[in-house]
Amino acid sequence: MAEETRSQGWCSKVIRSNLLVILTFVGVTVGFVLGYCVRLANPSQDALIWIGLPGEMYMRMLKMMILPLIICSVIAGTASLDPKCNGRVSLISLFYIITTNAIPALVSIALIVAIKPGNGVDLTSGSQKTITQIMETQDIFADLIRNLFPDNVVTACFKQAQTKYLVTERVVTVNETGGIINNTIVDVVKTVGSADSTNVLGLVICCMIFGMATTASGDIGKPFFIFFHSTSEIIMKILRWLIWFTPIGVASLIAEALARAGNLSGTFRSLGMFALVICAGLAVYQLLVHPILFFLITRINPYRRLITLGRPWMVTFATASSAIAIPEMLTILEGKENKVDKRIARFVVPFAASINRDGSVIYISAACVLLASSPTMLTLVISVAIPSVPSASIVAVLINLTALGIPSDSIGLLFAMEWILVME
Repeated sequence: MAEETRSQGWCSKVIRSNLLVILTFVGVTVGFVLGYCVRLANPSQDALIWIGLPGEMYMRMLKMMILPLIICSVIAGTASLDPKCNGRVSLISLFYIITTNAIPALVSIALIVAIKPGNGVDLTSGSQKTITQIMETQDIFADLIRNLFPDNVVTACFKQAQTKYLVTERVVTVNETGGIINNTIVDVVKTVGSADSTNVLGLVICCMIFGMATTASGDIGKPFFIFFHSTSEIIMKILRWLIWFTPIGVASLIAEALARAGNLSGTFRSLGMFALVICAGLAVYQLLVHPILFFLITRINPYRRLITLGRPWMVTFATASSAIAIPEMLTILEGKENKVDKRIARFVVPFAASINRDGSVIYISAACVLLASSPTMLTLVISVAIPSVPSASIVAVLINLTALGIPSDSIGLLFAMEWILVME
């Protein structure tokens, strides 16, 4: 009897400590079931809006807190570290991100070359959705450097630098031997403009500089540090309240995405193997390669840590945005399960969310090999430059194809699976 009581107490303790993870998993399941049932009824646009409204409200609440959290946590975390330690942490983080962007590309290329999912598939069919203004590779590099050093901190909160192209055509009359010939000349003028997207990387760099200056200022900088430290803790408190809405938000977002999807059976018949390669690549990297790297560096059981990260995974999957999962990731890392130093977590997590694209690299590399039959290392750099928002990977694929001289109309069928593949 006593043993049975202890067993029930242990089960009750496990459920209480993992209640939010269990509820989030239930939300994912409910979302898939609800989305599949709703799509069978051919719902109207109004119905889809109301199905997705709880998820939209959930994302709005998180987005409202993400930017203040990044600014306050990076300043407070950097200011609390020794200046020499800041440099080491930054260099190690950058080296780690570059390495972990390269490895998934190799995994993806190996899988797609071995399985050959494009055999017998007409890649020009499917949706005719197009993306205009494909940027040149050199301009992406230039914009990345510009965004590292924003000229206006306030503007960086909602805009980032982006090269714009002004295309004009003029007719030139040429008098040749055979008569007068009109030649059309296309002129392209490049200007530095802006795009409606938060310059997270620039803000992280700017806040890091403020944090280091705070430390260097000694006693004068203490009130500045106390303000941002206390603000960071208040925001984290609000986020701990908001995370209990995760199951509802996840269920709503997945249900709407599935209900809006087009012809699922036809899409999976055409690109089912390609989707399988992406999922296999993610599984191999996340469950095998990455844990091995983690174990070699820390000598800690990686799978025990991965289990604690279930909720951030689900949030990223449902919202298709790594930036949205920043609050969840900080909560988990700083919690009693992982006990990561707040100073390290609140600098590294926003920094990694800005430029680390392991899942996107797998998708971009696989798509480029599928469409172009040859890998391209541009994937690694371009994936760093793309924002952490839905559909950004599609743009990166187009940029790679343009650099390789592959017609962009061959990407048509990939748009049919965009709703699920961007959730990597």
